[in-house]
Amino acid sequence: MSDGTAVSNSTPLIYLAKLGKLDILRDVYGRVIIPKAVYNEVVREGKERGLPDAYVVERAIDDWILVLEVDPEVDRRYGFVDSNLGLGRGEKEAIKLCKQVDASFFIADDLEARRTARVLNIKTVGTCGTVIQGYRMGFYPRIDAIQIIDGLVGRGLRISTGVYRRILEELKI
Repeated sequence: MSDGTAVSNSTPLIYLAKLGKLDILRDVYGRVIIPKAVYNEVVREGKERGLPDAYVVERAIDDWILVLEVDPEVDRRYGFVDSNLGLGRGEKEAIKLCKQVDASFFIADDLEARRTARVLNIKTVGTCGTVIQGYRMGFYPRIDAIQIIDGLVGRGLRISTGVYRRILEELKI
């Protein structure tokens, strides 16, 4: 398990749940925190749309995924994040929540969310980076890590060819 608190955005939850691999987040980070907006997007809206992954994430809530609201003072202090039109509500709340809980990691795939987080000195990691970390920590062999990455891409997670090549290099292929 990695040291420190991790806050997740929607995409890692959705894609890992679609693949049946949501437990990777638990294995790598222990407890994962999400803001209310991410919960609403992933679970509430997902269930309204009949998406099976919404139920997978819901089962992990209060077990190892904790839903927190952004404190009003933190919301005011980092209110400038709201002016970034490139971010969705969940991303904005997740970034603020990272500051609130002094998160060690912000798990997000959206490039603008990651850029904004880095400006605020928040360490970011994507879904694929989390899979790589799980491999390095010995949770599964290299071939499984590759299959997980390929499964994520097959379910719609968008990564460039260059990023895919770097992932394979990280996995020492």
